[in-house]
Amino acid sequence: MIAFRRASAPRLQLERLRDLVREDPRARLGAFVLLVGLATALAMLLSPPATFTYQAGQVADRSVKAQRSVSFVSESLTEAERERAAAAVPKQYKRDPAVAVDAAGKVSSTIADVTRIRGEQTLTRDQKIVAMTRITGSDLSGPLATDAVDMSAAEWDAVAKATDRAVQDLYAQGLREEAVAQAVTDVVKAFPVTWTDRQKRVAAALVQQHVSANDLYDPAATVAAQGAARAAVAPVQVQVAAGEVVVREGSVVTPQDVEKLRALGLVDQGPDRALAVGLVGWAFLVAGVLALFIERYAEEAWADDNKLLLVGLSLTALVVATRVLVPAHTLAVYYVPYAAVAIMLTVLVGGRTALATQIAGALHVGILSGRVDLVAYVLVPALLGMAAIRRATTAREFVAGAFNVAGGSLGVIGAFLLVSRPTDVIGLLQLAIGAVSSGALSGLFAFGASVLLGHLFRITTVFELRELADPDHPLLRQLLLRTPGTYHHSLLVANLAERAAEVIGADPLTARVAAYYHDIGKMRNPLAFIENQTAGNPHDDLDPLVSAQIVSAHVRDGLVLAERYHLPEKIREVIPAHHGTSLIKYFWQTAQERGQKVDEASFRHPGPKPRSREAGIVMLADGVEAAVRSLEHKDAETISAMVDRIVEERVNDGQLDECDLTLRDIHRIRDAFCELLLGVYHERIPYPEDRIARIGDLHPPAASQ
Repeated sequence: MIAFRRASAPRLQLERLRDLVREDPRARLGAFVLLVGLATALAMLLSPPATFTYQAGQVADRSVKAQRSVSFVSESLTEAERERAAAAVPKQYKRDPAVAVDAAGKVSSTIADVTRIRGEQTLTRDQKIVAMTRITGSDLSGPLATDAVDMSAAEWDAVAKATDRAVQDLYAQGLREEAVAQAVTDVVKAFPVTWTDRQKRVAAALVQQHVSANDLYDPAATVAAQGAARAAVAPVQVQVAAGEVVVREGSVVTPQDVEKLRALGLVDQGPDRALAVGLVGWAFLVAGVLALFIERYAEEAWADDNKLLLVGLSLTALVVATRVLVPAHTLAVYYVPYAAVAIMLTVLVGGRTALATQIAGALHVGILSGRVDLVAYVLVPALLGMAAIRRATTAREFVAGAFNVAGGSLGVIGAFLLVSRPTDVIGLLQLAIGAVSSGALSGLFAFGASVLLGHLFRITTVFELRELADPDHPLLRQLLLRTPGTYHHSLLVANLAERAAEVIGADPLTARVAAYYHDIGKMRNPLAFIENQTAGNPHDDLDPLVSAQIVSAHVRDGLVLAERYHLPEKIREVIPAHHGTSLIKYFWQTAQERGQKVDEASFRHPGPKPRSREAGIVMLADGVEAAVRSLEHKDAETISAMVDRIVEERVNDGQLDECDLTLRDIHRIRDAFCELLLGVYHERIPYPEDRIARIGDLHPPAASQ
């Protein structure tokens, strides 16, 4: 006993959690975001197959061929070009005017000191030589000083003038450090040939001692010039064609090979924590937005656990397919029938939910591939496919959807190719074939998935409803054979319900099929219902309460048959809802007339009340058809009055409070009922018997001819 309690405890907790998710809007929202976000995050974090860990300098153990054309900027080639451009930039110099001024001042000062010493009358020749060797800022050696002293006045004047002018000329054209020696040599060579050797020696010494570089090397300007040269280099664009062998087996992998692999998405970057956090955050963000959209704008889908589960699985499957193919098989992505998800969800869940799910999938494709064209390829054709699927009542709509998807895919490919202006003709042909294949597969897969997943997730499809509407369905055949009156009553109710659903925008097919099966419980006791009675009425001899219970039992019996024959939920819903909790008025009044103590609750159907518009329509159609059938005179006035009475009774009794029928809808339903019933019970022209006989005489049987 203790072990049983321990085993049942987790089950109870699971049931409580399930009830919480179903009843608490916040818990439901959180559960959807958690499950869908986690599933899509795990799908995106899958390691993409067919990637490589090649590095520059390795020997390739297998060849790699490009699956698609790609154009990218080569960082290695661009950097090499930039380095060459920077190396070609000459050193940058900055002229310092202070150097020329300082040198000119020193030369002038030295010339002035030499002139002054030469003119000193009190000094002997040897003293003058010694004095010249001690001139501040000059370095005249003894021989040079001797030459300067021994020159004549004319010789010295020529040297002084030529030296001062030579220094000015040198600085005027600018001197760099490496050019100073050559510049001085050139100046000496330019001295007049008429000069004596001692004039040339002294002049050369004065120039050489006082001339230095005035164009100085500027490191900052050089770096700036090199940077400008690097920036002026255009990025080197590399084109990889589809089918090109990027790396050959046995060859040494170059940096350019690694770049090509990276551009094709074939390089395994290894674990990246930042990337993983980003993808997980993105997955939960998209799941949250999707949940809020469905909750706000697709309430019917949001309230159905199976539909939400199908949405989550569809989105996850879309992400898994992308993760498997991107980036290693980018060309194969164009063959994937992404639009099948949108078309299938449109049929099974609803257009708004399908649109939101497809947008979420396209966003995931975008972040996984980093390509805008793939986002458009996933989304645009899917929208066109959804537009072709209205109610998905025939396979022709899926064929039209396939054509729409193929056309949209070709349009997306064409638009992006015109922008990029490719030259790979083979690649263009492959993409076009992929677009057409994607369209065909989308229509085929959407059709198959709608049938298979609709059955698996217990979502009623048009195809299932059409099967149920077939008169040869076993349950309808039994209804016809065992309760022919009820069968024909159901046919009239179906016509009324279908027409009413059409005028208010409800689902006509669901309303018709629900009307077919709403009274199947009467097969258990056919003679208890007046439309199947051919002799006496068994209720004449029964207590009114017993009769009411017998009549009410057809709801319970109908649910048992519906479960046995696996009728869809939206059809089963109508079996108890077509009476709701309404009063079994005839037997209640009979009990009152007999003076019995009447408990009104005992004479009411078990319910529940209708919760869908189709169930509400069937309730009204059922009551109206039975009431009008009971009229002795079925003219326009009496039919209209009876329809008004039945509708008003259901409304006043609160039977339509839980379904989404507005007063405007009810008014339109009433008009539709009246129009159709007047067509069924219209007056016919009486044909006199003698006229019928004369017509018969004019057309004798074929056997007598």
